[in-house]
Formats: sequence, structure tokens, C-alpha cells
Amino acid sequence: MRKEKIFLMLFWILPLFVNAQSQERQNIISPELTLEDKVTFRLFAPDATDVKLVGNWMENPFAGEKMTKDNAGVWSYTTSPLKEDLYQYTYLVNGVTAIDPGNVKVCRDGSRYTNYFILPGNISNYYEMKDVPHGTLSKVWYDSPVLNMKRRMYVYTPAGYEKDTEKYPVLYLLHGSGGDEDAWTSVGTAVNILDNLIAEGKAKPMIVVMPNGNFNQSVSSNIEPWSRSDFMAEYYSNAGRFEESLLKDIIPFVEDNYRTFSDAENRAVAGLSMGGGQATYVGLTNADKFKWIGSFSGAFVVWPNARPEPNINDLDMDAVENIVFPDLDASVNSKLNLLYLAIGTKDPLIDPQRKFKVWLKEKDIHFSDIEREGYSHVWTLWRMDLIDFTSQIFK
Repeated sequence: MRKEKIFLMLFWILPLFVNAQSQERQNIISPELTLEDKVTFRLFAPDATDVKLVGNWMENPFAGEKMTKDNAGVWSYTTSPLKEDLYQYTYLVNGVTAIDPGNVKVCRDGSRYTNYFILPGNISNYYEMKDVPHGTLSKVWYDSPVLNMKRRMYVYTPAGYEKDTEKYPVLYLLHGSGGDEDAWTSVGTAVNILDNLIAEGKAKPMIVVMPNGNFNQSVSSNIEPWSRSDFMAEYYSNAGRFEESLLKDIIPFVEDNYRTFSDAENRAVAGLSMGGGQATYVGLTNADKFKWIGSFSGAFVVWPNARPEPNINDLDMDAVENIVFPDLDASVNSKLNLLYLAIGTKDPLIDPQRKFKVWLKEKDIHFSDIEREGYSHVWTLWRMDLIDFTSQIFK
């Protein structure tokens, strides 16, 4: 069985390697950025009969755009002008997804691998590695008695941590459904963002802890594959378990093993989508432990008992009132420095978010209300949110 697996791996890898070598021999540049903010993609595939470019900036990214083939067997496509951002893309070669052999920049978001490129600008420059003091990213294993397993998380310590004796505030940064502990560093460029913001004095030096928010997963799926076929059904029946583990397993481990402050003033929690729901839930039910709470396109429907069947995007406000946050009122304002709620106006989760914000206003609970025009449920938004949120906390 082991020999068969090795053979299958070679069967798939060798053609890709040969194709990559052919791409180099052809002196093909892909992607190529122009002064007009257009991007040209090229792929040497002389035997292919149909090649499409699939990019996250497209109106219909799943369908892709047809590329054209020249007499040398090189397929190409040039975009219209693009805005500054980090963009992800792949090819569809005769209907099969393939990464660009001309581009070594590859990121992983759960089970999806894509190439990426960065179009420079005032915001997207924070996504690049610059000549600034760099922090350290560690992959750390810890025991989780709550979830009954050993688990892995990523921990970012700021530049100089190893040499000084100072204590630091901590941000617990959570990923979304489909992601894992690798998502914020691979697709979210969190390390570069923190390095650059701290170097410019726009963010306080901080430790950032990025755990795996999937309650039944010990490590990212590229290390230990797992089935997601019934994950959400399982998640709803186990809602709140990861948040319990965050409080009882992760925070004590971090504070025992890193030089951190251990008070609410120096503790923040934030996340995107599922992680935004988790962060808001654990933060508001433990306002004595977190002074700073951030939700980026938060999936509030993941709160325990907060989602009425069958509409997955609905939010049961009676459950919010009586079950999820039964004791939450305006007194929480004196405990929180920031409750940050951000979402795009085209996000399918905006209706439950707006319901929740109406409820907060009725309770006279203060929050920062950000709705970014034209954005959907995308990493483009979440990277911007991370920059905005980390620029405000611990100050």
C-alpha cells in the first residue's frame, strides 16, 4: 500500500515538475505586473485544448476567464486595471485545477491551494515583507483537556521578544470555517502586517496567538487530513466548546509559557467569519477577561442556540436575549474598550449582523460600526480589518 501511494504521488508530481522546467526554458514570466495596474498571466501548455484563469477578483471567479494560445503553445490573459490588493488565482487546464508553475508564491486556505500576487498600494504594502525588524512565528503544541487532545496553534512574538524581559499584551486571533491555525499567516499575511505596523509605530508590540478553532481538529488539514462532510452539523451541536477551550486551555498555556500581562486591559480576541462569531461570543460572555473584541464579517449564527432552523443565515434574537447573552446590558460599556463589528455590504451574513447591532443599540451597548461598501465575504476585507483593529488595541 505504501509503494502504491508513493507511485501515485510521483505520477502527479513529475508532470508538474516537467511543466515547470518547460516554463523556465521558455523564459515565461507569470504573473507580470504593468505600469497600468494590469496583470498578464502566461502558461506553457502546448498540448492543452482549453485553459482558463480563475481569479478571486473576477465577477464570476468559479467560471474563470478563457486564455488564448499562441503558436509556441503559450496561453495568456491580461486583466483590466486592478486595485491594490493581494490577489489569488489558479488555472483550469482541460477542466483540471492547476497552480502556476511560473509563480512560487502559493498560499493555502484550508483545502485550497492558490497562487497569489500583490498589487502595491498604501494598504497592500503592509502585506509585503519589508526591511523592518521581524517577529518570530512559532508552531506550538499544547494539551487541551477540554477537547481531550493535543492541539497545535501558531504564536507570533514581536521583534526583540527573545532578547528583552518585557511583558506583552496578547491578541487571540481566530480563523473562519474551512480554515485552521495556518490561515491568518498563509492567506491573511498577519506576520507581515504586524511587523510593518509595529515598525511604523501604528500598532503596539504584541503577542498574537492563532489557534485552531475547529473543536474536533488537532492540527491543520495539510498535516492531518480530516473529513468536513458533516462539520457544520457537528459544530452546531458542539457550539461553545472551542470557546471553553480558549478560556481553560489556551490562555493559561500562553500565560504560563510567554511573558504576557494577565489582565483584561492587555487581552484582546478577534476573528473572521466563524472566528468572528466565536470571538464575539467568548468576549461578551467574559467581558472581565477581554477589553478588546473584534468581529470581521462575524458568523453570529454559530453561537450556541442562536440559529433557528432551517435558515442558516438567520439569527434568533429571542435566543440572543434569553440564552446567548441573557445578562448583557449597558453595564458592559464600563468593561470594554472596544467592540469592533465590521462587515461588507455585499456579505450574505449582513442581515444577522444588522439584527444584532439593532439589539445592541436597544441595550445601549456601545460598538464600533463598520460596513465597507461593495465588499463580500472575502480576505480582502479581513486583512484591512486586521490592520484597522490592531492599530487601535492596547492603547
